[in-house]
Amino acid sequence: MKDLYRALIVDDEPPARAELRFMLARHSRIKVVGEAGGAEEALALAENLSYDVIFLDVNLPDMDGIEVARRLAELAEQPYVVFITAYSEFAVRAFEVSAFDYLVKPVTERRMDQTVNRLLSTLDATPSAVEQAPRQLDRLPVSRGDKTVLLDMQEIFYFQAEGDYARVFTNKAGYLVNYSLKSLDERLDSRSFFRCHRSYIVNLQHVSEIISLPSNLYELRLDDDRRTVLPLSRRQTRELRKRLDF
Repeated sequence: MKDLYRALIVDDEPPARAELRFMLARHSRIKVVGEAGGAEEALALAENLSYDVIFLDVNLPDMDGIEVARRLAELAEQPYVVFITAYSEFAVRAFEVSAFDYLVKPVTERRMDQTVNRLLSTLDATPSAVEQAPRQLDRLPVSRGDKTVLLDMQEIFYFQAEGDYARVFTNKAGYLVNYSLKSLDERLDSRSFFRCHRSYIVNLQHVSEIISLPSNLYELRLDDDRRTVLPLSRRQTRELRKRLDF
């Protein structure tokens, strides 16, 4: 259980963001540490900082809030999403993407209090990473023709998100596997495999170069025959710097 939980507010109307911030200020354990006026800005913030909860407007100018929630679900550390909108007809779609709650504007203090109290109970009850860690994968089953082949983990160069599934790449081939990137991230050996981007997990044993780009961005070049290059997100750059000391 943590003393403080971090929140991000996403709404294209500044007065609406200010009202939400005011309401949440009444709850000392919820700390608003970010605001965004659009979807792309929100996703960029979520890439760079782990939020416990995101209060998300459905009607954003640059992307539907439901799609934003789907993108957020691909993050290594998935935040809870509370939708806030003036339109009740989006509720069914919101809960299809596992929304924690759905608040219809104007939101009363009583309704917000109910949501925040339930959210705190859920966050406090979340098991620690040690308690909920699934069993580590030692070999990966993939379909090759009419056979199921077990790949040794050292054969794997990287994984790429493909909808609700992932594609695993060896030096010679790629295979669709029945795991999401999030579930793989939980079950792979973190000493070798690293979530370098929301859409990729790389085997660090096969990274031959870290390529510096403008604006403090980086890419990772692999030692496969294709000399594959994978993106490294800003958020994960800091983590990789700690691990590799570059």
